[in-house]
Amino acid sequence: MKLLKGNQLISRTQCDVLRGLAITGIFIHNFCHWLRGAHPENEFNFHPGNSTKMWDYWTGAIDQFAPIQFFSFFGHYGVPLFLFLSGYGLVMKYERAGEPRVKALPFLGYQWLKLFRLMILGYILSFIVYVLWCGSDMHPWNVIAAQLSLTVNFIFENPGTAMLPGPYWFFGLMLEIYVIYRLLIYPGHDKRGSVWRWLVPVLLIVVAWAVMAVSEGHDKRLVYLRYNAFVGMLPLCMGVLTARYGLPRLSKWLLAAIAIVALPGLAVANLNFHAWLWAPVLVVAGAVAFVKCVEGAGALLERDIMKPLAWMGMLSAHIFVVLSLPRMPMFKFVLWKQKELLSSDYWWILLYIVLTIVLAWLHKQYLSIVPAPRLHSDSHISFQIGH
Repeated sequence: MKLLKGNQLISRTQCDVLRGLAITGIFIHNFCHWLRGAHPENEFNFHPGNSTKMWDYWTGAIDQFAPIQFFSFFGHYGVPLFLFLSGYGLVMKYERAGEPRVKALPFLGYQWLKLFRLMILGYILSFIVYVLWCGSDMHPWNVIAAQLSLTVNFIFENPGTAMLPGPYWFFGLMLEIYVIYRLLIYPGHDKRGSVWRWLVPVLLIVVAWAVMAVSEGHDKRLVYLRYNAFVGMLPLCMGVLTARYGLPRLSKWLLAAIAIVALPGLAVANLNFHAWLWAPVLVVAGAVAFVKCVEGAGALLERDIMKPLAWMGMLSAHIFVVLSLPRMPMFKFVLWKQKELLSSDYWWILLYIVLTIVLAWLHKQYLSIVPAPRLHSDSHISFQIGH
């Protein structure tokens, strides 16, 4: 079977479209799953009751709130798509032929600075909003320090209750991803063409799967693992292997079939704990098949689907940082008083989408005037204004 490699693999625009798909699912999910009456998801733990409720709804009890239920249960699967793109991007950036070898400490320092620079304003504003509008209980200073150092996921036994509600757990996860990539996945001088290029990613997938698989029924342990790098090994290493070895060249019809089957397959995978652990494969396969299928399918699809999603993808990092800001006061003063889903919830969702995009645009303007770290070919870090 012929393989797509290099520039034919996943283009820059297609990566933006994939980011657009991922962030659309994530930030709408982060609103919908807080609504009373929305079906809870299986993100950090596996609850058979959540899966049964989801399955019963989509096979018979479907109503006018289907979009809300969809994003509430499935929207968080944008996270493994981001992790896949991270693995893909790291290989394409740091493992190109002739690319100078990057040293470990400067690489990790550079990645930490990038994450901190992206996170800090959103975190400060979210902290203020949380304290003023969502309760007077302030987080202990050791928790705040751990969040600012991007180590809160690793340090605390129950990271979900230690940090602010929202996206900030993901920054600690990404720092762990960069550590694992540089220390374990990044090839050594003598290994660029060796078996280690595929063996290490495969072993990481197997180890992460095995540790989570034997944690079935141990809720606290499983939640901790899924707040940390174990949850990311499968999609991350899929991205690494895709960038290194390519993708099979498939017909448009087969790509369309994969994209169509992936979503119901994801619902089925959520009915069983062990299938659920492999659900990111369906997410990545379905999303990549979708963008490859739509590629060159006509001006109408390009204009109405690809361009809006690519635009969202280019704004995705900023959306991710600010997504909790407009949500918290809405729920504090209005939506938590509801006992069930209402038609008016759609207006609140629309308002949330508009406010989040506006705040994301403002965050992008803010970052354009904040010095950004740069990692030079000699592994020296410098700073420049903007990107």
